[in-house]
Amino acid sequence: MLKVKLTALAGAAGALATLVALPTPAQAHIQLFVPCSATALRTAVNQANTLPGPDTLFLAPGCTYTLTAADNPGNGLPKVTSDINVIGNGSTLRRQSATAFRILEVSGPGGRLTLNNLTVSEGQAFNDGGGGIAASSGTTLTLNSTTVTKNRGGSGTDGGGIVSGGTLIVRNSTVTYNFSSENGGGIASTGSATISGSTIAGNTARSDGGGLDARGTLTMTNSNITDNATRLDGGGILSFNLTGTITDSLIRGNVSAEDNGSGGGIMNRVTSNLTLLRTTVFANRSYGNDGGGGITNLDATLTVRDSPVTRNYSRIAPGGIRNDGGTVNLTGTTTVTENIFTNCAPTPIGTCTD
Repeated sequence: MLKVKLTALAGAAGALATLVALPTPAQAHIQLFVPCSATALRTAVNQANTLPGPDTLFLAPGCTYTLTAADNPGNGLPKVTSDINVIGNGSTLRRQSATAFRILEVSGPGGRLTLNNLTVSEGQAFNDGGGGIAASSGTTLTLNSTTVTKNRGGSGTDGGGIVSGGTLIVRNSTVTYNFSSENGGGIASTGSATISGSTIAGNTARSDGGGLDARGTLTMTNSNITDNATRLDGGGILSFNLTGTITDSLIRGNVSAEDNGSGGGIMNRVTSNLTLLRTTVFANRSYGNDGGGGITNLDATLTVRDSPVTRNYSRIAPGGIRNDGGTVNLTGTTTVTENIFTNCAPTPIGTCTD
């Protein structure tokens, strides 16, 4: 029998979280309404961490929870160590401080965090990756209808917006305008990543993977990787030691910028096995000395099925697909056309000719 208690916890610093429902200890789940206060939010996360969960935090509708100081070294909020579900109600978690710290960290083993309908903004990791959110090995991070924007990774680290070593699930969300000093301007994943109905756009990496640096496994569907940039390889996506499938998606307008960069849209590298299915690779650019404006496949396996690779540009041929030491399979209705300069190298690659 569920016992319900209504308790209001008030404090001088802006009201602590209001406990809405407390089940019996055997069930050990809580539901908290969190007033529009960073202090209240910290208190709520700490309280949820004391129970195995899943516990639910309801944020104040449209509130900006402004974090002006770190709660613990490197993080604006307490580390998530249990199973916490956050109902954002259109709210924002934002760092406003001269001190560098990320917004959230999911700590393993066992930390599970689900974010729904909120924005994570302007975090800045110090000596670690994941300017917005970091999730370690053994954790699960899920984003539903959530925006991760304008975050920065720490010096010499990966993941401007998100870094994940565990299970990452991104649904109907946007990852935009984040910056990494190394790889993965938007997202850096070394575990299992599932991305659906989402947009990764306008992110920048100083090294590889302007939008997404994916290592481990990747399943992407109905998503857009657009207008990202990197100094070196993989303006849109870097696939490295990856087993992945990208389906019904768009890779467009991404750039690899430096002389020794390649793969304006996608760099598939080092034993990766990547499949594109009904996915468009369009109008990406590489300004490097190796070509591959659309896709570069380096010592890896690439399968492109029923997918157009078109109107990509490279300063050095080929503009479409470059294969170097790997295997490229073009199947179904795949076309590689109207790329500058030339479609493929070496030619022919399957049905691709110049």
